[in-house]
Amino acid sequence: MSELPPLVLKGRSLLPIVQGGMGVGISAHRLAGAVARLNAVGTISSVDLRRHHPDLMAATGKSRDRDAIRRANLTALDRELRAALAIAQGRGMVAVNVMRAVSQYADYVRQSCESGAQAIVVGAGLPLDLPELAADYPDVALIPILSEARGVGIVLRKWLRKTAFPTRS
Repeated sequence: MSELPPLVLKGRSLLPIVQGGMGVGISAHRLAGAVARLNAVGTISSVDLRRHHPDLMAATGKSRDRDAIRRANLTALDRELRAALAIAQGRGMVAVNVMRAVSQYADYVRQSCESGAQAIVVGAGLPLDLPELAADYPDVALIPILSEARGVGIVLRKWLRKTAFPTRS
């Protein structure tokens, strides 16, 4: 049996394994950090991460204050990313899966970049503005998930205009 070629993202040579961003309560810092530590891509799901933090749930669990919940989720995303990166110990890559369809999409992308995400994976919509949102973080890999050729064409045309073409390195 021949060895699989490495996956190369942003100059990192990785095992060709990407752990997907499985929704609420599954893909958090422990799983993503452990996968990255094995030199693969570990992915944190950005959806409602405050549920992993008792202090944040105590403050917002019964709240209807959308801004407080938004802030709590951004705080949790920061905590989860930093914890995953610590577990990874500089190996592999820690990514964040952000759904384009959620109202906090832009906030999640910005917070992920600020908190040290090494890749942003975006599905559930066309991430036409992803290069602009991550422009201050050129070392972050931008990975759209697209399900049809038409969507791929639209994203490529838009990103080419902004010179943020996806590359193999």
